[in-house]
Amino acid sequence: MTYSGKSSLILCILQMLELQSGSIKIDDIDLAYLSLEAIRTSLITISQDTVFVEGTIRLNLDPHSSISDELIISALEKVHLWDLIETKGGLDTRAGDMHLSHGQQQLFCLARALLRKEKGKILLMDEATSR
Repeated sequence: MTYSGKSSLILCILQMLELQSGSIKIDDIDLAYLSLEAIRTSLITISQDTVFVEGTIRLNLDPHSSISDELIISALEKVHLWDLIETKGGLDTRAGDMHLSHGQQQLFCLARALLRKEKGKILLMDEATSR
């Protein structure tokens, strides 16, 4: 099977699709020689489809509980979502209760990416502003 397109390339970079031929290199390093964990923790990805886990806003932005509330709020302010989230109960509000529009969900994922910037220097966006 042959794959083509931006989404397929991103899936190959993340090793979710297997390359049929050739190689993918970043900074002259062939990704085939890196572990799946090394690749996925070094890259920040915003996909077309937003992903939320059951739980709070805080959990969805900081699943490892390693980021201060101030930094989380700052990221939400940068994407202009903090006022909305604050009026609905703040960081401890259940994400599913927010009823965010698709555009707001994408902004939320951008805030998540901003919070991961120390972990990855490459941001992959797969039509993050589509729909």
